[in-house]
Amino acid sequence: MKTPLRFAAIVSAFVATAVGCAPAKILNTITPSASFEREKNVSYGSLDRQKLDIYRTSNPRDEAPVIVFVHGGSWDSGSKDLYKFFAEGFTAEGFDVVVPNYRLYPEAVFPLMLEDTGKALTFAADMFGGRNLVVIGHSAGAYNLLMTLMRPEFYPGGSEAICSRISGIVSLAGPTGIAPLESEPYISIFPDRFTSTDAPINNAEEPLPPVFFGHGLKDTTVNPLNSEYLAEKINARGGLAVLKTYEGLNHIDVVKVMSKYFDGGAPVKADVINFINGLETGAGPFCR
Repeated sequence: MKTPLRFAAIVSAFVATAVGCAPAKILNTITPSASFEREKNVSYGSLDRQKLDIYRTSNPRDEAPVIVFVHGGSWDSGSKDLYKFFAEGFTAEGFDVVVPNYRLYPEAVFPLMLEDTGKALTFAADMFGGRNLVVIGHSAGAYNLLMTLMRPEFYPGGSEAICSRISGIVSLAGPTGIAPLESEPYISIFPDRFTSTDAPINNAEEPLPPVFFGHGLKDTTVNPLNSEYLAEKINARGGLAVLKTYEGLNHIDVVKVMSKYFDGGAPVKADVINFINGLETGAGPFCR
């Protein structure tokens, strides 16, 4: 019989350096389903990738916001189907979770992924009776959320809807545009190469709900300075940004540790939940 530590080591050996390939399916297989009921492939638009999964917690917390998680994948890969482990990490804590897909390259280039993200967020808020949302994104998904909420033209209802429905944003290892893009497929996806208003760092003056930035200091895919510089700009203009960096965690670790099998004592999930618990609730604007 395998010990729990041995079992975790075996599973860890299967987890690839990127969430989004077959090993993540193994992690989902061993993730329990007792904490939620799942509704798959709910359409929030007419296109094939405009679908989402809804995880309704079995033990809801009073007045808890709905969490919407947007996956990463360099804007040309990734799927909602790989993130049962992420959703379970929060349904077990009493949160309902929504995980959407969005269009990917080459079908989609900037700003189509933002249009999809805005539609998915609006659909989620309406689906849950106008309850507040906390939106969490990893990597490309974090970019999508930041840009969608910094550029109200991509969110149905504009600034008023953003500030009344989104109570908080969590950006995990998100690229914010501290340097121009220099390679494919990125320069085809973003013709301005993050040198203009296609980069969050260049939209930091826009009002936003409070933002939590979480970044691993071993991240060699997206430099942690992306989170640091944007957090500084938001706070400097009177917004609210919280920055947490994590020794020993790489680009994938900050989302992988949301699973009970791989947290390894990392405080990322606890920090995110503490951030959520400290957010304002109820009617009124959340932006500043």
